Amino acid sequence: MSRVLAPVPPEGANAAKRLSRIAVPLAADLVLLGDSNAAAWPPDLLAAGLPGLAVFNFGLPGDRIQNVLWRLDSVPTGHLRPRDVVIVLGTNNLADGDIPAEIAAGIDAVIAKLRALWGDPAIILPAIARRGAGPLARSAEREALNAMLLAKAGTGIRTARSDLILDAMGPAAFEPDGIHISRAGYAALTEALSILIGA
Repeated sequence: MSRVLAPVPPEGANAAKRLSRIAVPLAADLVLLGDSNAAAWPPDLLAAGLPGLAVFNFGLPGDRIQNVLWRLDSVPTGHLRPRDVVIVLGTNNLADGDIPAEIAAGIDAVIAKLRALWGDPAIILPAIARRGAGPLARSAEREALNAMLLAKAGTGIRTARSDLILDAMGPAAFEPDGIHISRAGYAALTEALSILIGA
C-alpha cells in the first residue's frame, strides 16, 4: 500500500498541540480541510465573503493526506453534515516526493471518507498552487497532479483553477517563502469560492 493511503497521526509536538486546539463545532455549513494553506485562511475574509454560513476550518499546518485520513478516523466530526467541503491538500505530499498518481488516489480516499462521514456534501477541489521556484517546487509533477484533480469534476465534485488565480496576481499572492498564500491571495480565493458555492 502507498504510504499516502496509510493513515498516520501528525508528527511532532507542535502538530499535536495544534490538533488539541481544534474545537469541533456542533454544526457547519462549510468545512475547510487540509494543510497550512487551509488552516491560515483568514476567518474575517470567510465571514465577509460567505455571509450567513457557519465555517469550520479543519486545516492543520504540515498535514499530509495520510494525516488527514487519520484525523477523519480519530476526531469525532460525524455530526457536522456540512453542505460543502473545500479540500486544500497535497502540496506537502509533493514536497515529500510522492508521485502525482498516489496523491490523486489519496485525495480520492479522503473524499470517500468524507462521504462516509457526512453523506453527500459538495466537494470543492482547488488546484494546488505553485511551490516557489527550483527543483523543490516539482512544477512538472504539480501540473500533472492538477490535471488529475481537474479531471475529477463531475457529480458532487467541483474543481477550481485557484493556481491560475494566484499566478495572475504574481508575487503579491504569496508570502515571502513563495509557498504560503498571502492575505491578498486569500481575498481573491474567497471571492472565487463565494461564486463557486453560490454564497
